[in-house]
Amino acid sequence: MKIRQVLHRGLRGRHADRVNLPATLLRDLPGALGSGQLMVEYQPLFDLSAPEVPVGVPVAVEALCRWQHPELGVLGPDRFIPIAEEAGLLDELDREVLARAGAQVRRWQQDGHGALGLSVNASPTRWSEGFVDAITTTADEAGLRRGTLVVEVTETPAPQVTAAMIDSLPRLHESGVAVSIDDFGAGDTTIEMLDGLAIDEVKVDRSLTQRSDADADREVTALVRMAFREGWRVVAEGIETVADLTRARARGCDRGQGFLWARPMGAAALGRLLAPSR
Repeated sequence: MKIRQVLHRGLRGRHADRVNLPATLLRDLPGALGSGQLMVEYQPLFDLSAPEVPVGVPVAVEALCRWQHPELGVLGPDRFIPIAEEAGLLDELDREVLARAGAQVRRWQQDGHGALGLSVNASPTRWSEGFVDAITTTADEAGLRRGTLVVEVTETPAPQVTAAMIDSLPRLHESGVAVSIDDFGAGDTTIEMLDGLAIDEVKVDRSLTQRSDADADREVTALVRMAFREGWRVVAEGIETVADLTRARARGCDRGQGFLWARPMGAAALGRLLAPSR
């Protein structure tokens, strides 16, 4: 049966009338895959210990998908990722994004930025043996340097930390793939739930990064202490002002990401950011 037929059959009834699943997107998403309509943009991450920050050179990039819809224009992932997940197309979409982003980052690595990292997002519902196989195979086919790929576990749908995800960690580590807990502080995941997990990174949600109150300080500082003990990296997301940057450094975060440096951008623009390190 064709993908379009599966999509329509799987989303009739209780899914088809949802406000956030417009009929046009339901109809057009299968055709967008592999057609060039899906775009990959990159948001850079910076080393907060570098003295030249906030001017420095990116140490990694996060790949973010956009859909150049022929009628509706550019759509953010919040508009179509839920549809892809409901329709059973998220695995195919994830593979396409990783393949394209991986090939681009490989070119940057070969162009003198060998340690440049790549982060991609993965829903908590996707974790399985098949998912791990797809991630490792696609990364190998893209030619990414071993140890530079990070898979970020998104905060929705809850729960973020699942038994399947935990069981997948050894296989991913064997393949040189790191795992990050995304948007800490935005969902139900607590510090206690992370204690002892064989993850590699935690990303602090913008809602904590941008808060200056004592409770936020205590929560992030406690996370940083645990990360130091466990050997994790801590990334502060949502850095938009110099005050946010100063706060993230004072709390002990290792890396930063946010509009203070750049919004998500195309490969050409990101390449210009990398140029000073050549």
